[in-house]
Amino acid sequence: MIASPPNLDDSVERLRAQLDEHDVPAPRALLLMATGVGLLPERCSASTSVPLAELDGVPAPWTTTTLVAGRLGPLPVWVLDDLSGEALDDGGPDWRRALPVWLAAACGAQVMVHVSAGVALGTGAAARASGLALASDHINLSGRSPLTGLGTTTLGPLFPDQTTVHDRELRHAALEVCTENGIEAREAVVACTAGPSLDTPAECRYFAKAGADVAVQSAAWPYIAAAHAGLSSVAIVALAASAEERVDLRRILERAERSAPAIEELIVHLAGPIARQTDHDEGLGTPRPRRS
Repeated sequence: MIASPPNLDDSVERLRAQLDEHDVPAPRALLLMATGVGLLPERCSASTSVPLAELDGVPAPWTTTTLVAGRLGPLPVWVLDDLSGEALDDGGPDWRRALPVWLAAACGAQVMVHVSAGVALGTGAAARASGLALASDHINLSGRSPLTGLGTTTLGPLFPDQTTVHDRELRHAALEVCTENGIEAREAVVACTAGPSLDTPAECRYFAKAGADVAVQSAAWPYIAAAHAGLSSVAIVALAASAEERVDLRRILERAERSAPAIEELIVHLAGPIARQTDHDEGLGTPRPRRS
């Protein structure tokens, strides 16, 4: 008899139980870092590290990363590399790409902070490859979804409301932090592309005409999973390239790395507003905030 593949609910519950055995504290926020975790683990107090390869049932690609649980000031957080864009070649379910989002939500997270690098679209000042973009909305142009084939689950609705996933209140708090700390930042609509190829000039023009300000590869996976899991999100994009210039991967990586200190400062200062919002919503009996 061929064993049936694991489903999302069973996988999340199995991993949640193992994290309890490791005494991993519950998060209020998941910090999912597509640009790398940088120095954030060192800035967390009372931190616990668990290589996910040590947990039974963790699917690829997550076995290559480490979960750090700790506190950023008043906020209990999980810090994790975002590997959702890594290839899955075995024909298994797509939800595995965003598994940590559902796991964090099941363990108590109410907010996801997602960090990525992207290409500024448009022309002139709009295409400036500097500073940060904070997602106000997104367009999934990847043609894929972590919900494909998921079906009925206790971890979210069959058709999640994506009008509420990018939290307006927290986004505005992030913009205020940027202003106060001299960090260049603006709001943007994010075009979520498939990758792993760099976008062509024609594709960038198409994304801009579709209403996007920034193009980011593989961002659809965590964004959609957050909507399904009921997490509010703050999506931060390091503007590491411009559609007006020749896009070069080495240059993108170098610029994204230079943005790391500003991103870390933003997240550290944003911990307070996230803690206050989640405290407020818990006081009202609302387990997961859903604001747009």
